[in-house]
Amino acid sequence: MARTVKVRDAMSTEVFEVPEDATIQAAAKRMSDAHVNSLIVRPEGKEDPFGIITSSDIVYAVASGMDPGTVPVREIAAMPLVIVTPGVLLAHAARLMRGANLRHLAVFNGREIVGILSAYDVMKAVGKHGSLVAVGGRPEPELSPAAGR
Repeated sequence: MARTVKVRDAMSTEVFEVPEDATIQAAAKRMSDAHVNSLIVRPEGKEDPFGIITSSDIVYAVASGMDPGTVPVREIAAMPLVIVTPGVLLAHAARLMRGANLRHLAVFNGREIVGILSAYDVMKAVGKHGSLVAVGGRPEPELSPAAGR
């Protein structure tokens, strides 16, 4: 019997970070070098991360006239960090992303960050696993895209 797809089956396990006082330019360089679209933002000297910065955040900052060479990432990072655990159904995580208008979720196992789940990861899982992504994770009627239309 096939099992439903969970966050652990789709997430990226390589997690890249940036300190909160790094510039937007430094974050963009880090993303470019690592070939990723998001970085976890961690305050200096603290154990727990507090946010995430994405390539979309960088585009918005530049379009808004911010100086990427001087503005720190803490000014544009999405906070608080929205998290899921590896055992959550991927369909549930996708609904969380949609409801919070996010394209990235941090994946935590207890207090340890173990991965990042992106919208791209969800799309790849759908391409690979098809309906197993939605089995057991079908949206409630009020969450259906056609509801209320």
